[in-house]
Amino acid sequence: MEFKLLIKKLNGELTNEEKNSFDSWYEESEKHREYFAKVKENYNKEPFSVNTDKAYSKLKGKYNLKKKKGLPYKKVAIAAITVGVAFISYLLYKPDLKKEKQSEVVSTTLEIPYGSSKAILSKDDGTKVVLSKGVKYEDDQIISNGKEIAYKHADNKSGEVNYNTLKVPRGGIFKIKLSDGTLVWLNSESEIRYPVSFNKNQSRKVELHYGEAYFDVSSSEKNHGTSFEVLSHKQSIEVVGTQFNVKAYKEDPVIATTLVEGKVTIESPVSRQKLVPGNQSIFNKNNTKVSVNTVNVHDYISWKEGWFSFTDKPLKEIMKVLSRWYDVDVIIENTKAGEIKFNGVFNKKQDLKQILSIIEKTNEINFEITNKTVVMK
Repeated sequence: MEFKLLIKKLNGELTNEEKNSFDSWYEESEKHREYFAKVKENYNKEPFSVNTDKAYSKLKGKYNLKKKKGLPYKKVAIAAITVGVAFISYLLYKPDLKKEKQSEVVSTTLEIPYGSSKAILSKDDGTKVVLSKGVKYEDDQIISNGKEIAYKHADNKSGEVNYNTLKVPRGGIFKIKLSDGTLVWLNSESEIRYPVSFNKNQSRKVELHYGEAYFDVSSSEKNHGTSFEVLSHKQSIEVVGTQFNVKAYKEDPVIATTLVEGKVTIESPVSRQKLVPGNQSIFNKNNTKVSVNTVNVHDYISWKEGWFSFTDKPLKEIMKVLSRWYDVDVIIENTKAGEIKFNGVFNKKQDLKQILSIIEKTNEINFEITNKTVVMK
């Protein structure tokens, strides 16, 4: 039985064939019925961080489950894991009997808030507008509810292109609906420049100056047959209508483009590569070369759905992600520990101290928080 079917059952999405498969599995034994009852009970509970790979491997053997690669359901891992919470608690938090170490984050600061919807809009005429959760804004071209900004659909008939820039600071996230219907999610510490309206006979171009953005591109059929391009550094991403993620932070030596669905073409001064879903291109900023790998897409797009998902991620990279979302500075004194790889899933609304405490208990490191600075010792 694929775990996917249990989730589809809870969501009322089973096909007739899948329903027959589920019913057979459910009637097969009391153990299966007990398992499904636990999944149902825990499905809507607030998740906490766990090592999903280890937890799932334990559960799938016990309950004759199969894990489908690339499963898109957001709650699948959490639902599976919470069923085995007793086992997982031991797995993650078992004491070191030799050292009997008490792991606790040392903090001399008040609670650090997690990120929220906020951005700064710079309009073509030089006007700056601060956008934030709970604050509404509207003019003749745009409307914002404080969580996203939407541009009114209109073809640019004059031929003159006016640009706006949206900057999301550390500790922020924001969504944009461009005039062509394309949706863009901007992660913390990101900036994008785009036309207020597009010329109907020209390629739709936007510029990701830096940071991370997820694009759900309106199809060319709805936009006079025009393609859509994302420019970042010396890289160009050309699409017709698709979904993909671009990570291009200033301090990173590479730009990672992860394709969710559709097709894109990555063009650099020295190469041209086509991606298919599940592919990730790595553009080297120094030599402008592009390489392509197959990845677990969910790890790279979960941020827009309110999750941190880490698979074999070095702690130094994880700390970068956390520093942007919680708007804290990070000092890594223990450089060796920074290379330790970690697996886990976190809700982005979790308290930072709680996340660090969980990481402490699974690795030989300590954290200290003073004001808005986190030191990894």
